[in-house]
Amino acid sequence: MTHKMGRIFTIVLIAGSALYAQRPGRGANATPPTPAQIAQRETDRLTRFFTLTAGQPAAVLGILTNVETQLQALTPQIKTLRTALTTAIKANNQSQISSTLLQLSNLEEQEQVIRASAAGQIYATVLNAAQQAQVGNGLGPLMGIGPGPGGRGPGGFGPGRNRN
Repeated sequence: MTHKMGRIFTIVLIAGSALYAQRPGRGANATPPTPAQIAQRETDRLTRFFTLTAGQPAAVLGILTNVETQLQALTPQIKTLRTALTTAIKANNQSQISSTLLQLSNLEEQEQVIRASAAGQIYATVLNAAQQAQVGNGLGPLMGIGPGPGGRGPGGFGPGRNRN
């Protein structure tokens, strides 16, 4: 029974995410931001949060531009799988739901690895000791969570991810 409840929870969570992603302003006619635009917004947020000094924003921007370019490459695959998942759910095709969720979770894991690696790179190579102390016990500002304008939760860097 527990396995079944876990599956139901996962399906409800993904369906809710799909509905959230379709909120106004993110329709088919909206132009998604480029990797460079996303990286710039996130760099601006980190600059404000950490009060980055001369040279640091450029280093952060370089790291984040690379990250966003890598993430953008995964977007078409994720979008296709989310469409397939919606179709499988509507058809009550349990085996397709399972296999699609497995594929989707693998891609989402890749996204998290990319984001976490970039956060580690920024922390270790860009931030000074005082700025590192601002991170505290967690990773909040580096992973786009918590205080600071534009913090967006565990999804990763910066606002504007358009992955419906």
